[in-house]
Amino acid sequence: MNLARTWRVTLSFTLVIAVWWLTSGTVFVEEIVPKPPDVLRQFIEMVASHEIFEHIGASFRRIAVGYTLGCTLGLILGITMGATQLSRDLLAPPLEFFRNIPPIAMVPVVISIFGIGELGKYFIISYATTIVMIINTAAGVTATPRIRIRAAQCLGADAKSIFLRIVLPSAWPYILTGLRIALGFAFTGIVAAEMLAAQEGIGFLIMQSTNIIEPRDMWIGFVLLGTFGLLTDQLLRSVINRLARRHMIAMGR
Repeated sequence: MNLARTWRVTLSFTLVIAVWWLTSGTVFVEEIVPKPPDVLRQFIEMVASHEIFEHIGASFRRIAVGYTLGCTLGLILGITMGATQLSRDLLAPPLEFFRNIPPIAMVPVVISIFGIGELGKYFIISYATTIVMIINTAAGVTATPRIRIRAAQCLGADAKSIFLRIVLPSAWPYILTGLRIALGFAFTGIVAAEMLAAQEGIGFLIMQSTNIIEPRDMWIGFVLLGTFGLLTDQLLRSVINRLARRHMIAMGR
């Protein structure tokens, strides 16, 4: 990141904090929207007691497991869906059906099937990420130029070689984009997941703040989710850009 962009990003966050500070106690009631210094003091106290690290660790564990499972399943189903018209006809209707159901709406169903343990939390995050990966992967597979496949067939390439050397490289940019979008959905789904009788986690911190009437905890949760979501997205974007450059070089060769 160059110096000019760093200044722009710093200015952007400064303006957000300034608006938050100015509207607290004026536009919004301070008991509901506390000022940034009050939230910061509460955060320091939670750091000193190590409570905040328990919440962060629990949420990141759930996000990591759910995201990995969801992306893996989505990749497999996306490749299957994009491979043939028959598979698209069979998988597209249920995909469109579940795509319109948000993760939070699945909470009662998950409780009925999986109970209130960790498995249900993993399921909700996986549910949030799987659909995104299916759509992007299937789009990448179907976008593979038919002429390249036919040329490989004329040269005697078998189905396995065509998939590994033509279809998968062509779908790679779509898959990488799906991984990034799915990460955002994983962070979105953590709040719904931790509604399942969680005792720790950032989502739990946000939900619990309404019960104990402690808005500072809620805003700490908001800031943590936004901050860690931004950092992980930047990290994943950096990895994706490097992989994309290698992909373009390989395709050029």
